Amino acid sequence: MFDGKRWKKIIMGVGLFFSALFLVVGCFLAGRRNGLPVGLVSHYSAGMLWEEAVTMNECAECHEAEAYHSCSDCHDDHGAVEFAELPFYALIAFTGDVPDPGYIEVHEVLPYQDHPNTHLPLLELLERQGVGDFDRVAMTSRDGGLVTIQKEDLNQSALLMPYADGVRFASEDLHVSTWLKGLNRIIVVGRERPLTIQGRETSIGRLLLGPTREVTVEQAKVMYASEEDGKVREAKTASRILGASLVDLLEGTSYEVVIITDRSEEIYEFQAQEIEKAVLSPFSSGVTLVFPDRGRPQWIEHVVEIKTE
Repeated sequence: MFDGKRWKKIIMGVGLFFSALFLVVGCFLAGRRNGLPVGLVSHYSAGMLWEEAVTMNECAECHEAEAYHSCSDCHDDHGAVEFAELPFYALIAFTGDVPDPGYIEVHEVLPYQDHPNTHLPLLELLERQGVGDFDRVAMTSRDGGLVTIQKEDLNQSALLMPYADGVRFASEDLHVSTWLKGLNRIIVVGRERPLTIQGRETSIGRLLLGPTREVTVEQAKVMYASEEDGKVREAKTASRILGASLVDLLEGTSYEVVIITDRSEEIYEFQAQEIEKAVLSPFSSGVTLVFPDRGRPQWIEHVVEIKTE
């Protein structure tokens, strides 16, 4: 027996199916022909497109949608990539006139963690590291770049942002030539000058702006017996320290004896040849006179004055 209602449902179903099919094909062809976003469904999963849409929606909270013209519009502003909660062992040396000289692991700089707008103001990083008032800050990059900026020229637009496996500095209020990629050192120059050299007041932060030398310290021979062939192999391990050379600091001065005074007013005297390799370097224990050929207990900590006779 002919069931009109049943056939009517079948015809409507077939009609809806082909209508949807024509719509999808039409959108696909239009996307391929006109570059419409719907064409992306043939290249990327729905989940990935959803994540990108969410990201663009978050960007629209701070930026006008009309400004999205190319990938570089966002990447040039915010760096390169962001890996939330992913640790990198790359280090940024944090030194100069700071309370605790040392290194900052890249993943500890907030762009690699959950943080609004994926950036961290440089002034905020300095504050977190215990730096209050200061005169200027210098930054270097892995490719040899150097930028020095006075404190009054820094504001909240001076940002540290993620860049590949490193950190990038950029500021809309500074010339683009100051924007560094791959920061590897931040040197802070404080207002105070607690160190006196030949009657001239200065600070370790100022000295680290140059000239500087890198010395090898605590070199030791290590050996290891292989479990496979029984052969004993050896190598040498050591550390490298960057500092201001005493020879460079005293250049142009004729002297036979160098007199060092520490914070407790204890005085040390050295013959000129004894300080040929010595450098001044910042440590948590204070400005330290490092002798590469001597053990750490023989280094002089908390140096406050250097003069010659």
